[in-house]
Amino acid sequence: MSNDSTLYTVGTALRRAHDNNVMVSILIEGSWISGSVEAVDGHGVVLDGRDGDHTVIRMESVSAVRIMSPAPERTPIPAGAYPTVRPQPAPA
Repeated sequence: MSNDSTLYTVGTALRRAHDNNVMVSILIEGSWISGSVEAVDGHGVVLDGRDGDHTVIRMESVSAVRIMSPAPERTPIPAGAYPTVRPQPAPA
């Protein structure tokens, strides 16, 4: 079992796609809409379409995001990077 501290949400995926200029497809009510993320906040996302158009989407309408790049990889922590924690005796 993994103990990760990163919560990978739809918003996180869209912000990373925006920051890295990566194309996405967004699933909304059974239809996929594709484009590049021009803007994203907690309320919505603006996709720039391939035909010179743009789409504004409410964040709560997004069911899934397909990102046109490899999945993020975990950075391994080298052995010995943190000191060993030893149990402390109970107070008397």
